[in-house]
Amino acid sequence: MLRTATLLATSLFCLTPCCPAQDSPVELKLHWEPGLSYLQESDTDTTNFLTALGKTTDQKLRLHQTTSITVSKNAEERTEAKVLITSLLGEMSFEGKTYVFDSKNPGSSSPQLQRTLGSTAGKGFTLVYDAKDNFVDAKNLGSMVTGDIEPDLNSIATARQLATLYRRSLEMGLPKIPVSPGDKWISDEIVPFPQAGTVQVKLNAKFDGIVDREGHRQAQIAFEGTMKSKPDKDSTGRELETERSVTFGDNSKVNGHVFFDLERKTISLAVFSAAIQLKVEGKPMPVNQQVTTRLVSMKPTAAAPEAVKP
Repeated sequence: MLRTATLLATSLFCLTPCCPAQDSPVELKLHWEPGLSYLQESDTDTTNFLTALGKTTDQKLRLHQTTSITVSKNAEERTEAKVLITSLLGEMSFEGKTYVFDSKNPGSSSPQLQRTLGSTAGKGFTLVYDAKDNFVDAKNLGSMVTGDIEPDLNSIATARQLATLYRRSLEMGLPKIPVSPGDKWISDEIVPFPQAGTVQVKLNAKFDGIVDREGHRQAQIAFEGTMKSKPDKDSTGRELETERSVTFGDNSKVNGHVFFDLERKTISLAVFSAAIQLKVEGKPMPVNQQVTTRLVSMKPTAAAPEAVKP
């Protein structure tokens, strides 16, 4: 459902480094500023090579997603980032036909995409952080849970996985400690994927330098690495014998680059490309995907209108 974003490339080659007085270590840690609303746009291009499974043609899907993040402080002085998918556009090409989806005009959307994407727009969750910008928990998952009076337990688990996947995708490639231009590091994390389960994402990252971009000093990071499925584990660390219909092959690869705004402490642009070797019911099915997410705006959250006095 929540598949993070895509776009831009030509302007990256026009960027020049700032003056050399910026070699001291900088912290590249995501920060959500209370009182502000962030708007992101994501573009995702996916090719599912269904011919590997015996189909006559492959499937191509393009998605354009708009996401708003409204940030506030709660009663415990923790930061809450309310994430909401505000709109979704989709276009799928398969077997010589094109199917479209528009969350703002669902009546004109194809039934095929309406079934898979129709419940996405208008859904969201809240990410909670402590005073040091450390992630604490995800809550308010109800909009993504099915079952009404008796919520479906599988959908609860999936909703939490999607919230985690969104957060991890924003942080992908970022270092855990302050770094200087030219520094390299390895990021090795376990990320839960809906359907595929536990996936190890191991990246080799490099701080290429600091550039002037869109009027702000921004850290440019490049990375490449691998993804592969790992056994699920319980709370004690014991491996579970979970059978998954979809898994990531060991030779799945990912690469990309990120621009981190040093003044606003957020990602302004992230581009990821992946060549995934999926196994579906034990059969190999390659998937190519590019996801581009960009920050469109950061604005003060509009205050609620005052009640009209009689």
